[in-house]
Amino acid sequence: MTRSRFVLPALLLGLLLPGAHAGAQTLTPAGTVITNQAQAEFLSPPTGQPTVVRSNVVQTTVAAVCAVSVTPDGTVAQPGQSAALLPGEAATFVYKIVNAGNATSTFGVSARTEAGGISTPGLKLVRDLNGNGKADTNEPEISSVTLDADRTADVLLLVEAISAGDAFVNLVAGCAGGQSDSNNVSVVRISPPPALSVSKSFSPALLRPGAETTVTVKTTNGGQGQSREVILTDLLTAQLAQGLSFVAGSASSNAGTLEYTEDGTVWTAIPGTVVRGVRVRVPSLAPGADLTLTFRMRAGASAENKVIPNTATVLTGKQTVSDTARVDVRYQPAVAIGPQGNPEAPEGTAADRQSRVLAVLGQPVCFDHTAKNTGDVKDAFTLSVGYPTGRATAVFYGEGGQPLAQPLLLDAGQSAPVRVCYSANQTGPLDALITIRGERGTSNATSDAVDSVEGGLPELVKSSVATAQDGQTAVTLPAGATVATGDTITYRLMVRNPYTRPLTGVVVSDKLTAHLDFVSATDGGLSTGAEGAQTVQWTLETLAPNETRVLTVVTRVSPRAVDGEALKNIFQMVSTQTPDSLSSNEVMTPVWTAKLAVNKDVNATEVTVGDRLSYTLTVTNKSATTSIIDARIKDTPAKGLSYIPGSSRLGGQPLADPQIKDGVLTWSVAELPAGVPVTLTYDTRVTADAAGELVNTVEVSGVGAGGVARAIASNQAVATVKLRLGLFAPLSDILGVVYVDRNRDGRYQEGLDTPLPRARVLLAGGRQTLTDPQGRYSFANVVNGTQALRLDPLTTPYPPLPVPRDGGLSGTQTVFVNGLTGVDFPLAPLGGEIAALRRTTLTVTQGDTVVTLEKAVYAVEDGYVVTLDIQSPRVLEGVELLDPLPAGATLKDGRKTLPASLPAGETNLTYRFAWNGEPRAATTDPTLSWRN
Repeated sequence: MTRSRFVLPALLLGLLLPGAHAGAQTLTPAGTVITNQAQAEFLSPPTGQPTVVRSNVVQTTVAAVCAVSVTPDGTVAQPGQSAALLPGEAATFVYKIVNAGNATSTFGVSARTEAGGISTPGLKLVRDLNGNGKADTNEPEISSVTLDADRTADVLLLVEAISAGDAFVNLVAGCAGGQSDSNNVSVVRISPPPALSVSKSFSPALLRPGAETTVTVKTTNGGQGQSREVILTDLLTAQLAQGLSFVAGSASSNAGTLEYTEDGTVWTAIPGTVVRGVRVRVPSLAPGADLTLTFRMRAGASAENKVIPNTATVLTGKQTVSDTARVDVRYQPAVAIGPQGNPEAPEGTAADRQSRVLAVLGQPVCFDHTAKNTGDVKDAFTLSVGYPTGRATAVFYGEGGQPLAQPLLLDAGQSAPVRVCYSANQTGPLDALITIRGERGTSNATSDAVDSVEGGLPELVKSSVATAQDGQTAVTLPAGATVATGDTITYRLMVRNPYTRPLTGVVVSDKLTAHLDFVSATDGGLSTGAEGAQTVQWTLETLAPNETRVLTVVTRVSPRAVDGEALKNIFQMVSTQTPDSLSSNEVMTPVWTAKLAVNKDVNATEVTVGDRLSYTLTVTNKSATTSIIDARIKDTPAKGLSYIPGSSRLGGQPLADPQIKDGVLTWSVAELPAGVPVTLTYDTRVTADAAGELVNTVEVSGVGAGGVARAIASNQAVATVKLRLGLFAPLSDILGVVYVDRNRDGRYQEGLDTPLPRARVLLAGGRQTLTDPQGRYSFANVVNGTQALRLDPLTTPYPPLPVPRDGGLSGTQTVFVNGLTGVDFPLAPLGGEIAALRRTTLTVTQGDTVVTLEKAVYAVEDGYVVTLDIQSPRVLEGVELLDPLPAGATLKDGRKTLPASLPAGETNLTYRFAWNGEPRAATTDPTLSWRN
């Protein structure tokens, strides 16, 4: 048996099967010459040895073959790659193209969308030069690839999703006019797009410095598809620069993870010292879902009066949405004023207006208001009043009725009472507009009104009737009479409304003096208070127009009453329209319970013409408590008795001569002490007019130390002297004074002029006498008619002054003697004249009466002497003379007051005072007045 086999070279097999191992086996390069010879080997019989037989040699040149391979493969049914996108997103598919041919070839490449999808995305091919699987900026978009045999290229298929739905994309590579590779399908699944919106708000959007606001940032997926990661961010750097600050620990969200940043770049889960941004992250946001971030910010002082914007941003995928909100940082000042308890009554409405029916000219009418700081910041407010109708002056009062201090400082929300009291300047209606203004520019107003302002005041008249008890009988005392302990005084109180409108809220009160006790009252009058401090009050409510009410109150003079005091009483009335208390006239009732005792004695019981009588008056004030001041002692001598000047003595001390009017002698005594007898003595001369019994009647009156009580003697004191007619002769007396007239005025002024003792005076006919230590002389029982007197010049150190009736310097005076006749001899002091420190002439005119008062002040050895010379053309009533002493001076003697009734003609007063001050300050100016 013969076995044989044929052997073909391997290269020949490769050429015969060029596509059998594409992409896995390299083809013989084109142009390669292949030499091939067949060989047959067999066993030759019989030996069985192998025998080789070779064919002829055949040469073959390899032709160029174009073949391309793209991976990964894929079909619509089974895509090789896949990506899930949202519209607007992009995906990158990485393909590898292999030159499976045996020669360098350029392959066309393209991207296309295959049927079966519903979306058409954007496609682009890019050569991935660096093989990193991403399209870099330096990598070009391609439509062909040139590769050497067996070389590969990475190509990126970039897919941009445009609309929702699946899309099948394919990369096709092929030889020109030949083989191609198109089974490289990938799928892009494009979901419905999300639609994120963002909103931002401040609550409150208007706040004052120091307050906080809540920031709310919210994003919502309003689309149909799930979103990618959502980052909701609020950067705060700009807001911090304008005075806002993040409130630590205030951030929160409804989902996701909170993060904070201090620099706007690095975000951490824990906030730093300064938070310059807040954000929240969630992996995705489903359709209809939302993400909310809240936190608080505080407005600092530097944020005041700024409107600060703030923008929040939400980021998901390539979608960015933002929203801006603004916060207004400022105080909101506001103020309101209105009727009491209703400061926020709408301005200009009836609720914001107060009115009164009646006010009285000159009387305050008051309205109560409440002012309120309705803003959110402390402010200073000023109130003012304007008058659309009428005119008035207004005064503001605050807490506790104190004057309102302006500006009025009020914290936010604080209220304060404001009372406005008007005093109208004219009658008629009054409208007032009260305006309150804050320093921050706000204002508000309220109005007050009075329907009618009327002139005049309500009439208040008070009168009284005093009643004494005489046994079982009540005796009505005359007007002005004094009352004693236990007497009753009934007061009549009359009030009248003079207006055409009613007076409301009328209250009448009568505060009794401390020494009156309440007995009863009419018309519901009620007494309150303990004895000595009682007030009777009537609540009358309303007085109709022109209505008059008469009220009475009965009182009793208390044992506490003191002699000489005055029980003074008035009553008051107030009403809504006259809030300032109105007072009635004063009713004054003097109190004197004690008696005034007077005794009168005379030194002789029988006299004849020319005799000298000495009278002694003893006055005792029987009051145990009260002195009588400015007492008047009035003595009415019988006809034919002539007062001897200079003879008056009080308690043994010289007393000024009495005022003599209509034959009545009146002495003024400064004080009659309580319980102490006071003795007054004086002398008279019996004249030729005397006849029968000479009866002298004395009466003493005075003023209680309280200043009003007239204390009258309980009886008259009488002294009687009989005239011895058998001894009657037409004889008279001459008396006088020899003195150094220091001021050369021709009048003897005790204390100023110097009496000259032991001067000899001669009477024609040979009678002579010497002056006593007081410079006095007298000749008794001188025949009536003309008589001559001579001063012996050898007994005087100074020459006589001229006498008006004689005009010479001889020292001889001729007089007509009829009754008591006075003849003085003034001597010239030569160099010892006393000059007045000051002479003052006061001329007072009232009506047609002109009165002259001349005052001279002299310095003497032990003080000062003052002379007052008053010249009046008629009798003056109600005279008041005030001639004050220098401060600290002491009155020594004399008189410087006038009687209440001053006679016509000349009146002279002289008094002395001691004083240690400067002589030039020893003079004061007198004043003089009288009742017309």
